[in-house]
Amino acid sequence: MRVLKQEIYFPIIVGIHFIFWAIDLYFYNGSFKEVSSDTMLFGELTNASWKNPHRILGEVFSSWVVTVFAFNFLMATRAKWVENLFGGLDKMYLIHRRSGVIAVFLLLAHFIVVPRDLVEFNPGKPLGFYAFILIIIGVILSAAPIFKKKIPYHKWINFHKLMGVFYVMGVIHGILVDSLIKELPITRVYVFGMAFVGIGAWIYKAFLFGVFNKKLSYIVKSVNQLGNGIVEIEMEPQTKQLKYVAGQFAFFTFPSISKREQHPFTLSSHPHDDNLKITIKGLGDYTNKLVAELKSFDKVMVEGPYGKFSSSYAKEREQVWIAGGIGITPFLSLIKDYYTNKVTLFWCVNNKGEAPYKEELEKLETKNPLFEFVLWDSADKGHISVEDLSLREPKEKSYLICGPEALKKNITKQLKMEGVKQKHIYDEEFAFR
Repeated sequence: MRVLKQEIYFPIIVGIHFIFWAIDLYFYNGSFKEVSSDTMLFGELTNASWKNPHRILGEVFSSWVVTVFAFNFLMATRAKWVENLFGGLDKMYLIHRRSGVIAVFLLLAHFIVVPRDLVEFNPGKPLGFYAFILIIIGVILSAAPIFKKKIPYHKWINFHKLMGVFYVMGVIHGILVDSLIKELPITRVYVFGMAFVGIGAWIYKAFLFGVFNKKLSYIVKSVNQLGNGIVEIEMEPQTKQLKYVAGQFAFFTFPSISKREQHPFTLSSHPHDDNLKITIKGLGDYTNKLVAELKSFDKVMVEGPYGKFSSSYAKEREQVWIAGGIGITPFLSLIKDYYTNKVTLFWCVNNKGEAPYKEELEKLETKNPLFEFVLWDSADKGHISVEDLSLREPKEKSYLICGPEALKKNITKQLKMEGVKQKHIYDEEFAFR
């Protein structure tokens, strides 16, 4: 599966800028000059050529900010072609978050380095300052773990939507003030073109998304308490059924719990099933409330499907699946798919009481000679390692991992030490917020 991973994405963003800036500056013969400008930390510039590093660096930083945020707004649209490009919405949102943090540092660098014209007042100057402050606050509230935990999700997401307003302010600032970018044809078209793409993407997500992405109506058929804070929810469609493939997830709204909150859950049912199933473990305020209060006949709104966590990318290779805790959910769907080579599923739990699907998976193992199931009890055996997988020819297999971040990182690191290439290791990200 060829996807645009963060290891490729960020160098591409940087590389495009350097190419466009280098070409434009090489051929630039204009007379842009700092008549009387000052910088935050480096003093004043009087009758300075455009070649001064403060002007060039300051505007390179600002052009990065504009385009990085534009791509972020494009990612936020959840468009299928964008999701396909990044190999799944989970991977895309991970890059989205990291891009936002990087953009803040670039914005700070722009604010510190870029010269400010002292000759005349321009309304773009205060607008840029206000945009700078608001974007900084917005990204901190959106990305800082302490605020993500403290702020209720519906309030957090509503404030996050305001980032588009702050971005528009920043773009208008760039249009109003004098800048070297306006003098450079390729860079100008690229930066302002991406700016309007970003604004268009934000308008679509904020105001038009619900029009073009209708949620499907379901009703809770049963709520099965599995113990240890785990619940299996079965839902039947009221009109149209959700079409999905094994391993995907969807966004669910449970009006009886919260009319405004929407959360992603992996589908543990199979596409051939008549009803949808999700398996949830109470890990926070919302999921704890969901586990405790949801009941039969409650309404459910479903949006999706999303995600690319599929065994199909492995093609004809033997597969090893590693699940940690509630990370078993995509495998409950994937295991019912057709596959031609052996699949071994390791389910890592703290104790056997946290494995409500143990008997079901053991029955599947007896019926399917291509499927092997291993329950890994950490209380008795300790944390699982690649050595515990007893792999023969590990480089010839493909690996799907879903579970806590520590498990994914440790197993991935160990597999690479065994010579397994990254393209044969695929994991699922859960941290959307």
